[in-house]
Amino acid sequence: MLQIETGHREIVNSILSKYPYQFYAYGSRVKNRAKKYSDLDICFYGKIPWNVLSHIQEDLEESDLPFKVEIISWEWMSSEFQKLINSDLILIK
Repeated sequence: MLQIETGHREIVNSILSKYPYQFYAYGSRVKNRAKKYSDLDICFYGKIPWNVLSHIQEDLEESDLPFKVEIISWEWMSSEFQKLINSDLILIK
């Protein structure tokens, strides 16, 4: 389960739903170890054009979320890190 308040999840979903990609959460908010202002770690598979990724990040930064959202491509992660988080991934959208 994703450790995020309902209103914050709605903000994240409304932003990500504008884009035709699938996004997965991992990290402390998935492992139920998040503090109030812990960041939300998100990854995606495949390729998202840089300009689109920039728009997504900008939308998240300009939102009312009280925490930072980090977005990274699965392909940019090391294989060791992929193995570490693979079983914890939660589909956001």
